[in-house]
Amino acid sequence: MLCSLLVLTAGTAMAAEPGYTRVSYLVVTEPTIDGMWTTEDEWTDTAATMIGEDVAFRSKWYYTDVVGTQWIIEFFSDTTDDPDDLWQFCIDGDQSGGASPQASDYKFEITGGTTLEWYTGGVSGWTGPVTLDPSEIEWAATLSASPTNSTPHWILEFTIVKNTGTVQMGQYWNLYVGVYDASNSEAGVLAWPPTSPDVPNQWGVEDYTMDAIPEGLTFGVMALLSSISVIVGYKYVKRKETEA
Repeated sequence: MLCSLLVLTAGTAMAAEPGYTRVSYLVVTEPTIDGMWTTEDEWTDTAATMIGEDVAFRSKWYYTDVVGTQWIIEFFSDTTDDPDDLWQFCIDGDQSGGASPQASDYKFEITGGTTLEWYTGGVSGWTGPVTLDPSEIEWAATLSASPTNSTPHWILEFTIVKNTGTVQMGQYWNLYVGVYDASNSEAGVLAWPPTSPDVPNQWGVEDYTMDAIPEGLTFGVMALLSSISVIVGYKYVKRKETEA
């Protein structure tokens, strides 16, 4: 199974941070976007990607009359409702990369679990906020427990259309995911990859498969994959510290 995942993602890396490629599976259970695990199996049809031990995020994609991608981000250690809590999600839909955000790059930020703002790449970095049709993204965030952690913590769910809205994403695209707990400011922004939201060349790759997640990819195997991801991230940070 591990080998098949490696084969699946081979050849898709373009202008992106080496070692940060993940797979989005075809939806089996349609999620209710309400900021919580509405049912026990709502997000078990996809694998978790870890950011250290504090954050897990998952994605799956669907096609009806439109193609879209669905996400959940769980911030296990953030159990407080702060107005400056932050989620960042950056999209390079055509994998053009760049040392700064391009016109085809987008970033959305959610602060305090209540306010969403979109930005687009420009001549000198991000510009905005910009106005998008509300139908292009559906989202919700709550402090609640889940099957993965019984302590109420921040959970963000959202759905983005890929091919009919302002934000355009190809079959493969690059992304950056970051979270910030205002009650633990010394930890800074926890991110995948642990790079910058302002440098598309340093974002990860969102791969996909036409298949649903294999039944053999159990939670045990997911945990192994997550551990590998944590080790890779740790080695990357240590390499950066050494280079500095």
